[in-house]
Amino acid sequence: MTDRAVVEVVRQSGAQDERVLQQALDEVARSAGGQVIVGPGEWRLREAPLRVHAGTRLTLTPATRIVRTGPIETMLINGPYGAGRTVGAHDGPGNIMVEGGIWDVNGFENPRPSFGMVFNHARDVQVRDLEIRNMPEWHAIETNSTYNVTISGCRFVTGIAREPHAYQTEAVSLDLAAPGLTAWGAEDDTHSSHVRVIDNFCSGYPTFVGCHTGHPSLQHGSVVIANNTATDLSCWAVNLTNTGAVSITANTFSGTAAGIRIRTGGDRRVTGVAITGNVVNCTSGPAVHLDAAVGGEIAATVVSGNSFSSPTPPIIEQSGTIDAVVGPNAEDAYAGDGVPTASRGV
Repeated sequence: MTDRAVVEVVRQSGAQDERVLQQALDEVARSAGGQVIVGPGEWRLREAPLRVHAGTRLTLTPATRIVRTGPIETMLINGPYGAGRTVGAHDGPGNIMVEGGIWDVNGFENPRPSFGMVFNHARDVQVRDLEIRNMPEWHAIETNSTYNVTISGCRFVTGIAREPHAYQTEAVSLDLAAPGLTAWGAEDDTHSSHVRVIDNFCSGYPTFVGCHTGHPSLQHGSVVIANNTATDLSCWAVNLTNTGAVSITANTFSGTAAGIRIRTGGDRRVTGVAITGNVVNCTSGPAVHLDAAVGGEIAATVVSGNSFSSPTPPIIEQSGTIDAVVGPNAEDAYAGDGVPTASRGV
């Protein structure tokens, strides 16, 4: 991350909107990269999202709050929203860090569906030590067609469900640059890979980490979801479609409707999934669901060393063609009154 230029933005009296912040981001871009530091106070996004350029470190103080007040569909993006369709692969603006502060998507007062942050066609992105709250329908952070992403030390608080597909409202979402799925850049089916989601907290969402789209021959890969805490989830803690080489480890998921789902879209083969050392306490569904569609397969998968509980057996569900090593895990099945009906190591 380059620090060739440092621009500090201090809030003045009266309402402050995105124009002041964008001027600072554009200034460091003219210096071929650098850092923008946004001081304490409230800043409003009224007419346009913030566009972060290559080589930028955007830093908010703990007392800085950015609020979406206008009819915009994302708060921050690394390219021209809805345009730039010739930039593909991982050739868009990258080497980006966004850190600190509170990003309020303001979904209760401004219910238009929105993202918090979107990164398309990028390489080398870090998002850390910030809070995204009140997310209406879409994703707090979408890593779309992006390579080498770390999301760490963040808080995701309150996601407003997208009905009738509530599970698609995800705090962290992996997506591909398919037609209709990319906020900017080429619709060239580039996937996301080498994504790390570590040491985060999530509460009040349908799904913490997910991917609900797929391609007939491509898939996301090299994903680590580790040391996170999530609670009060109405759908899934983790719900990944067509994603291989995945490590889901040392997480604590409590008060989640269901736990971890790995699934294929169509006749795909997903391999290399390790679900280890997690604590998953469900309120209704399975702690793990390995879900291979007709013609698909989930292989070279390990589910071991976890502690699971759910009122609805099977605690570990397998559908379709599955080649997995399951166990040992500690499992508890609960009756409706919370009294254990079975406890076993499997």
